[in-house]
Amino acid sequence: MASVHTHEHSIERELECVSQVPIFQRLSSEQMTSVAQVTRPIHAEKGGAVFSTGEVSQTLYIVNQGQVRLYHLAEDGREQVLRVLNPGDFVGEIALFTDEIHASYAEATKTTELCTISRAALTALIKKLPPLSMALLGALVDRLKAAEHQATLLAIPDALPRLAGYLQELTGHTTGTIDLPMSKQDLAAYLGMTPESLSRKLRQLATSGIIETIGRRQVKVTDSIKLSELAPS
Repeated sequence: MASVHTHEHSIERELECVSQVPIFQRLSSEQMTSVAQVTRPIHAEKGGAVFSTGEVSQTLYIVNQGQVRLYHLAEDGREQVLRVLNPGDFVGEIALFTDEIHASYAEATKTTELCTISRAALTALIKKLPPLSMALLGALVDRLKAAEHQATLLAIPDALPRLAGYLQELTGHTTGTIDLPMSKQDLAAYLGMTPESLSRKLRQLATSGIIETIGRRQVKVTDSIKLSELAPS
């Protein structure tokens, strides 16, 4: 973790960070300040490890600026992307409930600033701020749903329905332009595909008039009905 550096604590910076996180947004200004006071910033350069598999998880990590990807390494060395964290996203809440060992790697995909809260500090906050415990439970439920959705997609043998289902989820089953929340390389790993296979399937959808690709990170769904016909039911 030599690539992660601690920054000087700044209440203004930490308030900016925690105010982005849904689990804190229902708190009062005074309560939000209580959270910011126990928050500490760290900085990671592109490619730097935030944490690695096998390390003890005792910290909640919140992305303030930049992006972090979580991934497993398969036995053959291939990466399986689990999630990509953008500003306001967080990881490590499991540490509140158990002495968990990280089973994944977290790596900055660009220059990234995170704010961190220790297990002891967050446990004390939950006792002090009852609304926070309910918000955390809600976040865990959402995380479980997302993991189940990814597992469902990965169980589909054909890559095209897998991709169609993912795009349909992003668009909310409508037409329109969406920003991909991760690079195409990470998206391929998330969907259990090679980057080459992902490119072929995107071209196939574009040739069929179902989508248009705009630049490197945008997709425009032009025919949601055809997309839903391809997506798993």
